[in-house]
Amino acid sequence: MTHADLRVLWTVIGLLLVAVGAFGVVAGLGHVGGVDPEAPLLWSGLLGLWHDTAPTGLVVLLALGLLLALLGLRLLNRQLRPRPEPLMGELPLPDSMAVVSGTDGAALDAMDLPGRTTVRGAVLTRGLERDLTRDPAVREASVVLAGEVTRPELLIRLYLGPHARLDTVHEHVGSAVARFSATTGLCPRYLDVTARVAPTGFSRVR
Repeated sequence: MTHADLRVLWTVIGLLLVAVGAFGVVAGLGHVGGVDPEAPLLWSGLLGLWHDTAPTGLVVLLALGLLLALLGLRLLNRQLRPRPEPLMGELPLPDSMAVVSGTDGAALDAMDLPGRTTVRGAVLTRGLERDLTRDPAVREASVVLAGEVTRPELLIRLYLGPHARLDTVHEHVGSAVARFSATTGLCPRYLDVTARVAPTGFSRVR
């Protein structure tokens, strides 16, 4: 599931919860026809079960609530906490790019040799970051390569100078991503670019 899919999923869940809560408030105020505002929220059978299991039921309910709270915090932590390393680790290098030199200096196709060639995802992202910061308007760039090798996602964060022109930066990013795809053989199915103006005193790091 991509970052865009997750955003849509949580938006739908949030809207459903808001709708349920709003309906409960309106019904409690007596503005919904056919609904008794004095009626209990839970049906009589469940209320009877609750009374029969007290106080054990309260302990079980508290335990379930704490478990759900922990699961929710873990989910939020995974979604909101920035990751120090790209999500994609080792990548198989396409055969068309895996070329070595023979003893006579001639290039040998790696398809004729046993074994495989892999490259770290961090190496690719650092190369793209250096390419992005070649533009003087880009003070710093951060790149995350996520997803599967066949369906990669590219997340780019840029810090721009105060006089940067967005149209020029947009063209520069497009060219850098095109070079990245041509060099690595990876064609991102999802591209997320966030640009911010660098704060005063921000030092450029290459």
